[in-house]
Amino acid sequence: MPQSIFQATMKACALIPAILLTASCTEPSNATPTEAKPAPENAPMVQRDKPNIVFIAVDDLNVYNTVLGNETDSFLRKVYPNPEVRDSVLERLTPNLNRLAEQSLTFNRAYSAAPLCGPSRTALMTGVPPHQSHYYAHEKHFRGHPSLTNATTLPQYLKSQGYFTTGAGKVFHKGRSYLDRGYFSDWPDQIYSWNHWVEVHSGTGINGKSDTPASETVSKYWPAPEAANKQFTRFGVTTVPRTRSNDYVNARFGAELITQGTAKLTNVRGDVETVTLPKTQPWFVAIGLFAPHLPWVVEQEYHDLFPTNEMAIDRELLNWVHESIQDLSPTGLKIASQSKFVDIIAHGKQLEGDEGELNAWREAFQSYLATVAYSDRNIGELVDAIARNSEKDNTVVVLWADHGYHIGDKNREAKTTLWEGANHTNLIVLDPRKANTTKGLRTQATVSLQDLYPTIVSMAGLPRPQGIYGYDLTPILDSPDAQWEPPVLNTHLRDNHALRTDQYRYIRFANGDQELYDMIEDPHEFTNLARNPAYAETLKTFNQQLDQVLQMTPDDYASH
Repeated sequence: MPQSIFQATMKACALIPAILLTASCTEPSNATPTEAKPAPENAPMVQRDKPNIVFIAVDDLNVYNTVLGNETDSFLRKVYPNPEVRDSVLERLTPNLNRLAEQSLTFNRAYSAAPLCGPSRTALMTGVPPHQSHYYAHEKHFRGHPSLTNATTLPQYLKSQGYFTTGAGKVFHKGRSYLDRGYFSDWPDQIYSWNHWVEVHSGTGINGKSDTPASETVSKYWPAPEAANKQFTRFGVTTVPRTRSNDYVNARFGAELITQGTAKLTNVRGDVETVTLPKTQPWFVAIGLFAPHLPWVVEQEYHDLFPTNEMAIDRELLNWVHESIQDLSPTGLKIASQSKFVDIIAHGKQLEGDEGELNAWREAFQSYLATVAYSDRNIGELVDAIARNSEKDNTVVVLWADHGYHIGDKNREAKTTLWEGANHTNLIVLDPRKANTTKGLRTQATVSLQDLYPTIVSMAGLPRPQGIYGYDLTPILDSPDAQWEPPVLNTHLRDNHALRTDQYRYIRFANGDQELYDMIEDPHEFTNLARNPAYAETLKTFNQQLDQVLQMTPDDYASH
């Protein structure tokens, strides 16, 4: 890596004992990250026949896509109830994601460990779930939490075993460091996780700016005066072409690296960095795409793909949404009553009366779909590269999204809930070595992103490191229809949890409030069975099962 501010600060912070971090390296910790030290020069070299790994992270991509949009819980089925219209929308939405799925195994029931970017990504990348790490938000770098100071991340472990690890974009919670603010501002974990990480901006804008005011037209339905963090949450149209935007540039970097073995990328300081994949080591290339995270500001052509007159967003659907939250627990009702969705439709009503509520919802929904389509075209750059990769027969591809997203369902326009919409997410695994059992297939196994660390390690033929949680999913790659029984745990903030099984979603809040949904009979979670006395024993069973899952150890997962 060229000499940079990062390197200078790294020397000041990383080459002295962590316990001596002082004013120039803030947030000292009593725990020295000895277990997280970079791999020594004489680290064991992995045999070159180990698989290369392409690791694609997509932010806020819910199941509104070509691959999962027809799943029974997809709210697209409410917005586009006509199957022919819905299929047409799905064809326009994510054709490139679908191309990848046609070569891969799609996990129809994949769930996040947490419905928030930082905790979800940290759980996946460290192998430690939120209820064990107590990393419930992302107000600071994960190594600033004593429970994670010594964590060995997935790329860090691969690096220690001889992999060359590199990448750019939003893989951890942020793709760039602020080491002038101290060691615990090394958000992408450059010091420990990567052989060569390129700090870049992400998203639909250019060079860290979402856009200039002259280049965009913000929707009139965006409630700017009322919105918290208002610049970040806007939606509208930009004249900035996709091929100049940050996510495209980062995807092209990944594509060139995969196909050519070397690529250049301009970092956040304006320096051009060159990354070259070694010919003597397997490699792990991680690319993080920020869109469709807010702001939803993309070119008009993507909005035009989803005309609002195709949507069944009408008074009947809005009434259905309001009715669907009436039997929530008191805690659930409070969550459903406080969201950006409430602000958006209220602002629409202020502008245009009752019809303005619907127009505002339609335009927000359209903007999200447009941003998903924008993101898909960037994914397409990587899908093309994977197909042209000279080592494609020995290259594993894992695409995942950090959690789901509500856009009207449960009266929310956000993630950060324990309902299905905020946790059901995307997981697609391409393993050319297992094409006979995976290519173009789907599995109904209920799995967690928490399972990715042990699964990727297993796919690489490496021993499972101690201290990581999650199940090895490679048996599913061998037999997608095999029975898979472990429930999935979702956690949002302290002591708020959900269990997802094949049939049920059970929610228990910190104050004891409970919700229960039969996801087969009621995929949109309309009826809270926790209010039904006939389900008292079922609630008791789930309450006990949740306690058991919360007490599971890494060895319990490893022995499954």
